[in-house]
Amino acid sequence: MSLSIRQLYKEGDNPYALQLLAGKEGLSHDVAWVQVMEEAAYGSFLRPHAFIFTTGLASRGEPGWLEDFVAALLKADAAGLVVNTGKYLFPDDITKALKARCDEAAFPLFIMPWEIRLADITQSFLSSLFLSNSEEYRAVTAWKEFLFGVQGSSVLTELSLTGWREDGPYTALILEGAAGDASFLAESKSFLNTLAEPYFIFPYKETLVLLLKGKLPQPLTVWLKSHENLTVGQGLTAAQLSQLPDSCRQGQQALVWACLHGRRWCFFGALGAYALFFSQPDDQVLQVIHDRALKRLLDYDEAHHANLYETLEAYLCHDGSLKGTAEQLYLHRNTVAYRIGKAEKLVPYDLKDWEQRFTVFLACHIHRYFQILVK
Repeated sequence: MSLSIRQLYKEGDNPYALQLLAGKEGLSHDVAWVQVMEEAAYGSFLRPHAFIFTTGLASRGEPGWLEDFVAALLKADAAGLVVNTGKYLFPDDITKALKARCDEAAFPLFIMPWEIRLADITQSFLSSLFLSNSEEYRAVTAWKEFLFGVQGSSVLTELSLTGWREDGPYTALILEGAAGDASFLAESKSFLNTLAEPYFIFPYKETLVLLLKGKLPQPLTVWLKSHENLTVGQGLTAAQLSQLPDSCRQGQQALVWACLHGRRWCFFGALGAYALFFSQPDDQVLQVIHDRALKRLLDYDEAHHANLYETLEAYLCHDGSLKGTAEQLYLHRNTVAYRIGKAEKLVPYDLKDWEQRFTVFLACHIHRYFQILVK
């Protein structure tokens, strides 16, 4: 769905009186941008496939200026050129040799009368380009959602044009507590600008997503922690741009953990076993471990309104200490011993064996993890 020079030119409907002089074979070139350019030296800054307009203001009557100008555009992989003739350059300045070069390179070369205002035609072409890009974005996004459910490589290509190259590192932070605060967003940008590193910050649902080029700078950490209303989830550092979506997801999960545990900042890498749980592509294996160890006990609790699971979890947290468990749950030691005895009959593992006890303890952590997912 890219927009070609031919589509912009509209030979049969040509309100801007464009006249094609050479490079007809290049009319199928797609156009990435429309730009007015007067200095050949600016060619090194052009995005590929830019469609260029010039008046020749910088030519100062120098012979060969237009040839050098076209050479710079060809080197920059420009899409084509429109020369606004009648004041600084004239149709006679376009030599046969230049036309031949444009034909050979399939580089469309147009002239346009001076009476046509550059602002009018460039605005018209840019409007068409923006509309086309918007339609293409919607269509491509729909296909990606339908076929893959993920973003494709075209997003990486687009980001690379704005300086977000594949090689990292990159950092993702998810902020909660200021998503609807426009003043905080403006304040954040002002502070981030002082760091002299590329960043991007934007609202997403009820959070703000902050993406950084490089590792997390200490001044930013201090600045964010100075805002007492903020809760921050930090993902693992992404070595490549393509890994940044994983880092964002980790930041979201760390934020959930932080909110549930009353913390203001949580790093995904500090979640221990829960980082492994969150990293699973699905919960099937975790569900099997959980159900094999705890299902009978949890079913018993539900049917008899008992508290065997709570007692068992506390018992494992205290490394099998009846005294420590009793103190935590405000129970008599004998009550704890009775409950653990019943739990041992419902759990298919020997709690006196450290490896089997670890499996049950792991299942308890998985049980907590599933509760987090529900919340």
